Amino acid sequence: MKKLIYSFISLALMALTFNSCVKDKDYDTPQIKCEEPQLDPSEVSSIENALNAWQAENPTSYDRNVVELAPADGTPVYIPGYVVSSDKTGNFYKELYIQDDATDPSHAVKIAIDMRSMFAKYDFGRKIYLKVNGLGINKSHGEMVIGEISGGDVTAIRENLAKKSIKRACEPSVITAKVIPSIADITSDMIGMFIQLDQMQFHYTLQGKPFTDPNDSYDSDRKMLSCADGGEILLETSTFAAFKDNILPEAQGSVKGILSRDYGDDNFVIRVLDPVEAFDFNGNRCDPAMLDCHGTNIGGSNILFNEDFESYSSGDTNIPGWTNVNVNSGTTLFKVGNYSGNNYVKCSAYHSNENPLEVWLVTPPINLDNSTGEELTFRTETGYNNGAALSVYVSTDFTGDVHTATWLLVNTTLANGPSSGYGSWVDGSADISCLSGNVYVAFKYYGGDGGVTTTFEIDDVKVSAN
Repeated sequence: MKKLIYSFISLALMALTFNSCVKDKDYDTPQIKCEEPQLDPSEVSSIENALNAWQAENPTSYDRNVVELAPADGTPVYIPGYVVSSDKTGNFYKELYIQDDATDPSHAVKIAIDMRSMFAKYDFGRKIYLKVNGLGINKSHGEMVIGEISGGDVTAIRENLAKKSIKRACEPSVITAKVIPSIADITSDMIGMFIQLDQMQFHYTLQGKPFTDPNDSYDSDRKMLSCADGGEILLETSTFAAFKDNILPEAQGSVKGILSRDYGDDNFVIRVLDPVEAFDFNGNRCDPAMLDCHGTNIGGSNILFNEDFESYSSGDTNIPGWTNVNVNSGTTLFKVGNYSGNNYVKCSAYHSNENPLEVWLVTPPINLDNSTGEELTFRTETGYNNGAALSVYVSTDFTGDVHTATWLLVNTTLANGPSSGYGSWVDGSADISCLSGNVYVAFKYYGGDGGVTTTFEIDDVKVSAN
């Protein structure tokens, strides 16, 4: 009898429990109500105010003084912004980039947070309000960063503190990438913004290559070129990104990502959230025509041209017979240098105050009509290398204006490194035996102060034949 009574009670309780849990025939999932953050207007500051406060305390480019973002009396201060980064693919790590508008930002900043998988809560487009009491701002590796104040600098905000300090809007906003008309229009004020560059492609030497170099430990930089004006910018990808082994897009088109600076604060870089969404590359490439000779027995004892620059004085820019021109009417040119008794010519955008800097150094005419098996040789050396700035071309119709001549790009070996100090001389060569008549060899330097500033040195330009 007891067993029957207990069984009856159990069944009754189960029925009661079932009926109390299911309140309607649709079995809807209970909805969690979201309330938008309610802040007193007097408590709301801005990214712009934070940046201006830092600039006021750091008037020169060498200053790095951390600035507190809230008064010591404890008055709450919040900085709102729209999240434009994501750590979902692993290309961003313990960092949030926010900008002050979803469609037309004027200011942006990075927030360092000691937290993983932030995309789940602080997703792309989500408006957040960061309580900055106890936090500071400082420049680090070329970027403005908000974090906890420690040892006279800022460090990543601890996870528990970040969770208490960040209020989030209920729904994410639609972010529209800020279209930058030209790479030359990029400024430091845009760092941290979600931008778009059009008519871009990866350098022709990167076709078939993955996003990261397998020899790199942390980040890889891949050169991107503008088909509109020839400008250059680096795509920076973490070697921990989920797409690090994916092959780079081979066509040309638009790219969307966060504008940033590389670790050494030498170059602007763009960092993408997800390559599937970042790249719209469907257009035809705009590669220059390439020199493609297939001679045999090239480079004999017949010397058609030889220039070692030893007959000129250090600092000379006027080299008889050569064309040395800055196409943007600037003052920086190739000039003669000297080290340990050896002369050469060199060019660098460092402290040139020119961006972009485009300088061409073109040889006098070299006649190939009375020879065979012609070979171009030269040597290059780089100093403080932060990017490829030199390329070599040949032309048979140059008349003094580099813009009106037909140029063929020479695929040759050029010096590459180191990032600090100077490297060693590297031999370069090219088969030019399929050309005839007067041939001109051009060394083109393309960089910019605040961008690629590598010093390139050139020596022993020679054409030999049979």
